[in-house]
Amino acid sequence: MVGVEFKSVEEAESFYHIYSKIIGFSVRKNQCRKNQAGIVTTRSWCCSNEGFRRTKYIKNPNRVREPRSEIRIGCRAMFRVCYSKIIKLWVVKEFRANHNHCMATDMQKHFLRSHRKISAAELEQAKLLKEAGMKTSEIWNLFVHQNGGWDKVGCTKKDLYNSLAAGRRGVDDLDANTTLTFLQSKLDIDPEFFYTYMVDEESRLTHLFWADGASRFDYELFGDSLAFDSTYKTNRCQMPLVVLVGSNNHGMTCVFGFALIQNETAETYTWVLQKFLKCMKDKLPETILTDGCRSMNKAIEDLMPSVVHRTCSWHILNNAIKHVHEEGFVGELRNLIKRYYLVDEFDLCWNKMLLDYNAENNEWAKALYSSRHQWADTHLRGSYFGGSTATNRCESMNAFLKRFLDEKLPLWRALQHCEHGLAALRYGELGKHAADKLSTPVLKRTSMSEIEEQFASIYTRNMFLEVRNQITRSEKYNVIRHHKLKASDICTIEKYLSKDHPKRKVTFKRIEREMSCDCYWLETKGIPCRHVFAAMKHLHLLDIPRNIIKNRWLKECKDIYLSSPDAQRRFVNPDMISSKRYGGINSQANLFLYYCKKSPKVQQRGMELMSTLLVEM
Repeated sequence: MVGVEFKSVEEAESFYHIYSKIIGFSVRKNQCRKNQAGIVTTRSWCCSNEGFRRTKYIKNPNRVREPRSEIRIGCRAMFRVCYSKIIKLWVVKEFRANHNHCMATDMQKHFLRSHRKISAAELEQAKLLKEAGMKTSEIWNLFVHQNGGWDKVGCTKKDLYNSLAAGRRGVDDLDANTTLTFLQSKLDIDPEFFYTYMVDEESRLTHLFWADGASRFDYELFGDSLAFDSTYKTNRCQMPLVVLVGSNNHGMTCVFGFALIQNETAETYTWVLQKFLKCMKDKLPETILTDGCRSMNKAIEDLMPSVVHRTCSWHILNNAIKHVHEEGFVGELRNLIKRYYLVDEFDLCWNKMLLDYNAENNEWAKALYSSRHQWADTHLRGSYFGGSTATNRCESMNAFLKRFLDEKLPLWRALQHCEHGLAALRYGELGKHAADKLSTPVLKRTSMSEIEEQFASIYTRNMFLEVRNQITRSEKYNVIRHHKLKASDICTIEKYLSKDHPKRKVTFKRIEREMSCDCYWLETKGIPCRHVFAAMKHLHLLDIPRNIIKNRWLKECKDIYLSSPDAQRRFVNPDMISSKRYGGINSQANLFLYYCKKSPKVQQRGMELMSTLLVEM
């Protein structure tokens, strides 16, 4: 081997790496000598098992972690080349082939350190997938499947984690500054984007609130009801994420804003609501739904005293299990929460329940009764809470976002992934809107087909189905009494063969063309009740009374503003521009690979074309 010539030091290095992989050992660089001009004249490589580890790294008394396994055992295998000025080539001067350790088998060679390297193309693909919200473990599984096995990837799972971490380490070290820069860049894309933040005495970020233009527009349309809750394990700083949500014209969840907070005190929630109202031009919601957190309650009482506040029924029932250990109590309490009683009836039922379950002296039950105006339908009927009595809309939104978030994420990356989740949510809404525009629901031939067709033409499909369900249920109700007054009709409605079912009164004002029911279903759920439809049928009304049509359910209510989901994902950053270019080429490359696998002949031709292109590039 001594005397073999190479055109360059890189060629010599490449040769020794290939040789070491065939034999089954790992290589590292050893000596490098330069002349007075600083030009390399001698380069050598050795086996990774060469030399011995210094004892100070092993016998350190302050070591916390277990020391890494020993690999340096004095192996003398090496390869040295020198530059010859005469022939202007690199010549092998020394080659030691003998090792003092066993060689790696074919199944072990891909674990050797010098032969593990993630390619630039795969690293770029991994970064793109990471930005799209995929976890590193999922990206690794994709690479394994894509390359045909773990040993074909070219690196280990740990190498992939390290490569991705190294690419963002410089940015993550300045997490707060990067986060604020990210938010500021959003203003270049979306002039209606809003963000504000608070720092402590040491200039550390403590609270952050943000909302984009689409969220602010959604609040203009659907801000009659607001729900918010906090969730954990969404970022590296362990800052709870607060999501403020409502429901859109499809009955789907829409996001009004996000906040990252340092703690969950009343002062913090007061800050969040103050900034939220500032963002929304001081427009108050009509109702608000929370999980009953005392800090939230205090902030709402101080800032929104006129807003109707409801406590989540699920949290109340869950607490009931802990405080009243009587079987059947939770079921009775659920009825009191969700059924509509007269106030006197409610108090009678409440006292009877306490007596039946020996809870008259239960302190928790006493405290719950004192706050009944925040959880009982009897006291809340007539207020719209997005069609829900619990914060399940918040919980489902938190679960949805956690598909994109991770507790190891830096703050700026958590914000970016929140955007990805929000874009996915809006894409689903866009699909619903397209379905409403491009198709019509199949109409049932109910007894009120004219009314059904009118609702189908103006309401979104989801809400039309809710209305049609009430029309269908109205067939079980009859008008047992009709009082015709000078300007109105009053119909008393009774359910067929159900004498215990409460009778309802429906009033129709003939001049105003307005209709109302004393069950307050329209005001509570946002859609007309079955009693209204029973009265309409009795009065032979062929047109929908104007007051029972709610603008928030109309198909066209958002046509004046439809933002592209892709616009929410843009980030003015050179790395993002590079990623976009990569993504555009990647889609074409995938199509190229699809055709290449059709047959061996096509595959061979594809390899020839690719080799030619790579040489040109």
